[in-house]
This record gives sequence, structure tokens and C-alpha cells, in this order.
Amino acid sequence: MLASTVACDRASKPANAPAAEASRAAKSGALDSAARQSADSAVAMAAVRDTASARRLSPAADSIAPYLVFVPTEERTLVAAVRNKVWLLDVGRMDFDVRKDNAKTRAFREAARVLSPVPPRTAFRLHWANGAEDVVADSFAVYNGRIVMRVIGSLALDSAARGKGTFVAFATRADSATPAAVTNCDLRIEPDSAAKAALAALTPAERKAQAAARKLVDSTYDALVMHVRDSLEAILRIDRPPYERLQRKTKAISSQVRGCFGPARRALIVSVRAGDAEWVRERLVLIAPDGTVTALRIDDLRLHAHELLTAFDADGDGVDDLAVKGSTTRAGGTAILRVDLAKKRAERMAAGFSWEVF
Repeated sequence: MLASTVACDRASKPANAPAAEASRAAKSGALDSAARQSADSAVAMAAVRDTASARRLSPAADSIAPYLVFVPTEERTLVAAVRNKVWLLDVGRMDFDVRKDNAKTRAFREAARVLSPVPPRTAFRLHWANGAEDVVADSFAVYNGRIVMRVIGSLALDSAARGKGTFVAFATRADSATPAAVTNCDLRIEPDSAAKAALAALTPAERKAQAAARKLVDSTYDALVMHVRDSLEAILRIDRPPYERLQRKTKAISSQVRGCFGPARRALIVSVRAGDAEWVRERLVLIAPDGTVTALRIDDLRLHAHELLTAFDADGDGVDDLAVKGSTTRAGGTAILRVDLAKKRAERMAAGFSWEVF
């Protein structure tokens, strides 16, 4: 009877029973692994929640926190610019309007102080038109949908902000062991005592003759730049937008800045664009006083059209770089382009103060 039962049991089992058992074991192992991963994820999320609660955000600040988007924690380079006669550092995006509510503004500042990867009183090395200096980024604010920090620097920095010029700067996390770079651009070097004494010794007639000579050189240079601009515009207008809708809205925009770009002292961008920067053709050139024109390729995939704002040495290599106002379809921002004379290109170093239209 026992033998017949065992035989029956063996007959009732399928031939591939070992494979089925292996499959069940594999599935069980996978479920166990998934359970472990799920448990690990739960533990990780719990740790995040514990960390957030340990920061002790008030309920109001905690309600504002999801609308704050900061730059990556490891980001070392940022863009600073003058807005409303104050130097501001762009550190992120704000997706919530807090300007008209004092309580929300206080909650925003509380959340920003806790969550920002750039803590208050962080030191930066600021490269701008007058050279480089160490500054401090402090109190948080919101400007045009961006999270910004007030930049505290020298008297010259504050004085420039209160002026009428356009100022953009390249900010890097400061290293106190690295001395500040000194500008070697002849356009911005202050005359030494000997030069000042020589100028003071000139008679009024000699000073007038010097000013007339400088004016003549500048006017000749300006005429050369205008000739290059007109030539570039004529070349760019050879191409036509592919759609009639865009062909009716074609316009040419040009901008230029003074700077030290090797032998060149002017940078010029000419663009022909249609629509909301949907179709753009542009050229960036450097123009030397002797008429030499050097074309640069623009490496900036995010922004399609550019307008020059100012020139300064952002990386301390002795060649001025370019701050530009860039735009693309329904968006734009401020970018800093590094000028590489050897490779004949201008590539993006940093960008900030971005805006979008939805």
C-alpha cells in the first residue's frame, strides 16, 4: 500500500518539478530583494524627513519650501549682476509670489536660510569690469522669479552699482590662498604717478590737441566697426526663414562692447532673427584697431540669440570675456561667455537671472 502511494505521488508530479521549484525560489528571492529595497527606500525617506524636521522649519516656512529650487550643491560658479542699483547673486528659482505678503516673505527668508546650498555670509571671488575682489553674499530676496542674495563688497563695487552702466560679474567660491587677479587691460588700468605728472605738465593747447587726436582715432575705429556690422548684416540676410509667417517679422539687432581681446579692442555681435527667436542667424567677431576681424563661434546651446552687455576678465587669463543677454523662444537670461582666442570660440561659463513665459 505504501509503495503504491509513493508511486502515485511520483506519477502526479510533473516532469519539470525541479525547474518549477527553482523558479519559485528565484521569485521568492526577487520579492525578498524588492522588499529589502523598499525597506531601504523607506528608511532613506524617513531619514530625509527626520533631517527636515531637525531643521525646525516653522509651518509657514515649510509650506513655502517646495516652491524653492536652488542651484546644485556642488555648483562653484554663479552669475552676479546689478539690479535696481544693487549687486545681486542668482542662486535659484522661486515658483511662488511672496512680494505682496510680508508673512510669506518672512517665511521665504527662513526657508531660504535653511535650504540654500549657499549659506549667508558665504565668500565669493567676484570678477567684474574693474578686476577681481572678494565679496560676501548675504540676505535673501526674490527678484523677477529668481532667488537672489545681496552682494557686499568694496566701495568701488557699490559706487558702480549706483551708476548708469550695465554690470555683470562672474562669481566663484573664494579661495583665500589665491590672490585676487589684477586686470591688465589697458582700457581699465589707472595711470601711474608718472603718467599723471606728465599729463598735469601739459599746457591747455597740448591737452586739447591730445583730446582731438583721441577723438579722431575713436571716430575712425567706430566707422570701421559700423562697416563690419553692415557687411555682416548683409551676409546674414542672404538666408531667409523657411515660413512666410517668420519672413514678415525679420529684424536685425547688433551690439558691441569695448574690451581687451588680444590685439582687438571691440567685440561685435550681429544677429538677424524672426519671431520670438524662433529663427536666428548671428555672428560674433572681434575687431582690432588695424582692421583685423576675428570670427568666434558661440557655444551656447540653451540661448539662441545674444546681445552684448559688458566685457571683463572672468577667469584671469588676461583676455576679456563677454556678458550677454541671451534669448530663445519664450525664455531668456544672462550668460557669461569665455573667449578662447586659440580655439576662436566663446563658450558658456555660467548663466543666471533666467526667465520664462508660459
